[in-house]
Amino acid sequence: MEKSQALSIFGISESADQEAIFNAIEEKLFALKNEVLQKYMVPTLITKKVNAMQDSILAEFILLGGNVPVGNEIQHWSSSPPDRIAMISQYEEQISHLKLETMNSRTFHQLHKVMRALILTQEYYMVLFRMLFNEFSEALPEEVNTREMIDTGKLLLTLRAGQLDERSVWDIEKEIARIEKIQKLG
Repeated sequence: MEKSQALSIFGISESADQEAIFNAIEEKLFALKNEVLQKYMVPTLITKKVNAMQDSILAEFILLGGNVPVGNEIQHWSSSPPDRIAMISQYEEQISHLKLETMNSRTFHQLHKVMRALILTQEYYMVLFRMLFNEFSEALPEEVNTREMIDTGKLLLTLRAGQLDERSVWDIEKEIARIEKIQKLG
């Protein structure tokens, strides 16, 4: 990639100084971080975002003269929770960790690693959810929006209380159907 192409990716003019370049990169990174934090995205949509970031990562590297911090390695969720409560609790912890890592990402390269971890987390969550809630039937697919994920915090409180009401059961059934739809997309 030529420097002119890198400048074009961030909408920067050829005459821009290093501070303007840095600010333009930071602005685009901030916008992407906000999008990741404010929208729940299914793994296939996050993957599309990750693939689209490739040019930004290379352009950032070129424009910053190769002086791009790579950041820490991202902790992946891979434990085998013994039950539903542990699974939802571990999921909540991992999502909180990844949101913090997203906020702290200072480069597209760092954010790229966090988003890949988010994909793996969502995929692992979906497998575990279907395994641990397998006795529930799934809702009708037309009643399910793939972006409307169950409120896992609320579900965790309900599970800890040991009282699944009709609403909770319906939410679980919708989540199973949502996961089924997402897995068919991938």
